[in-house]
Amino acid sequence: MSDSRASAPSTGTELRLIVWQFVRIMVQLETVSRVRVRGRERGPSVYQDWRGSWTEIDRTLERLGKTDGEAFADLMMNQEVVLRCRDRSQVNEVTRTSENVVAQLDELLKAARGDAKHEEELQFERREMKALVKHLRRQGRSGSKPKSGAPKPAEPASPPRRGKKRTA
Repeated sequence: MSDSRASAPSTGTELRLIVWQFVRIMVQLETVSRVRVRGRERGPSVYQDWRGSWTEIDRTLERLGKTDGEAFADLMMNQEVVLRCRDRSQVNEVTRTSENVVAQLDELLKAARGDAKHEEELQFERREMKALVKHLRRQGRSGSKPKSGAPKPAEPASPPRRGKKRTA
């Protein structure tokens, strides 16, 4: 997936997120952006910077969800989206948002007790999001550009990440 800003000079920090992680983060950012208190001045949010990519991926997922379940699953679980954070504050915003997603997953896990399959799926998401938070915290502290974006999974339960990378 491309973005008109892709040809701009490379600045900031590049993040590589698996599409499902990007979806979780953007849904959370979208929710937060709707409830912001009026009158408060804030710097540009990462949500605004990533909105074009989000719209494109969301439309693609919606279409595939209706027409091709296998392609939908492949996009969600095996493809990455490459995004840029302009500065450390944006990396920190993504980190805080990811932490909020982990907290939401904790609540969903409590509600899913007794449903082993759903619990297993949520545990997978929680484990992978926690690994992402850890990776993002290191980036936020160091302010350095990563050698590789997404953290390596802590456990072999992660699906393989194959196929072409999607850029945004």
